[in-house]
Amino acid sequence: MALPAVTTAAPAATYDAVIIGAGIQGLALSYELSQQGVERIAVVDRSWPGSGASGRNGELIRSAFSSPEWSLLLAASLRRWEQLPGELDFNFLLHQPGYLILATTDEQYEQRRAEMDVHRSCGVQTELLDAAQVRKLIPALNPKMVRGGLLQPNGGFAHHDAVVWAYLRAATRRGVEVFADVEVLDVESAGGRVTGLSTSRGHIATPVVVNCAGGGAVAINQMAGVDIPIRVNRLQMIVTEPIKPVVPTAVACPTILGYCHQTSRGEFVGGTELPGIDETESVHGTYDLLRDMATSFVSLFPLLGGVRVLRHWAGTVTQTADLAPVIDQADRLTNFFVSCGWVYGFMAAPATAQLLAAYIATGRKDALIAPFDIERLHTGRLIAEGSLVVPGEEHR
Repeated sequence: MALPAVTTAAPAATYDAVIIGAGIQGLALSYELSQQGVERIAVVDRSWPGSGASGRNGELIRSAFSSPEWSLLLAASLRRWEQLPGELDFNFLLHQPGYLILATTDEQYEQRRAEMDVHRSCGVQTELLDAAQVRKLIPALNPKMVRGGLLQPNGGFAHHDAVVWAYLRAATRRGVEVFADVEVLDVESAGGRVTGLSTSRGHIATPVVVNCAGGGAVAINQMAGVDIPIRVNRLQMIVTEPIKPVVPTAVACPTILGYCHQTSRGEFVGGTELPGIDETESVHGTYDLLRDMATSFVSLFPLLGGVRVLRHWAGTVTQTADLAPVIDQADRLTNFFVSCGWVYGFMAAPATAQLLAAYIATGRKDALIAPFDIERLHTGRLIAEGSLVVPGEEHR
């Protein structure tokens, strides 16, 4: 089935704003910008909408993090998630059975306990579960790997492809033009201001450019002459054949650098990471990580032994030193905005798009996105977040 209102024709000569990247960040931003009154908006993608990490991720949603910066932004995003099915008039299978961050050691358990103070201060509801409570909640877990856990009752997941479709349809209904197979060749500027883009389908004049290019964001920043220290990282996932319901909540396990959930059809969906950054733009899966995912998930859920893998895929994201995103305007290039460095970009997109759209339209930066600036990466004022299931600096 064709994607709604997506064209491979050449873009027009001028737009009020151009967004590079038609993943969930770019499409959500285009929708929110149209809500802010920006009239002529184009989204250009070198492939097709959702072809990058937005269509290749783990679909998980939570707002329980160890830092106030992450917890506050993601709490706003979770509230937005709950509004979107009605607002976008689309059932993208939002399911909120809970999200468990598993503790396998005493140290992890105490860390989860300490995080509850942050959650309370940010209005995030969580419950600290002991080992017996976790085993009762998810009997399929290997009891040797259960010390306890932190449960966010309203966490969960949504179908990533359906979310992309929902934003795409809603944006194009509001007049946003979405172009596939348009590669950006250069970001043009004069006098410290963005003036347009050179693309494989011609020149576009525009006073506003937003880099939402996911794994391609590094190259776009370089074209603009904007120095943001981010690196490309490949992440991988698997989906198994359907099995009986055994994972009632979304689960993150920092010990195996893994995260997973089970779909309504019974497929087990999850991914793990190896220490260090897999710095490549390839979206081909690797045998080493396939083996790690299989071994790690069988160690966590022994009943998965012998279950067949149906699909194995990879996607690329950009990653900063503190694993936090960059949501900002470039200091040396007026009206060149970035929303990149995302490793949790799917779950954060709804609020980020709304807040960034307001910043672009009004010039006022909301306090929820202010900590995620470019300057912190140059000054070392990094955001300390200890509940991410992605290898950070200490693993490199």
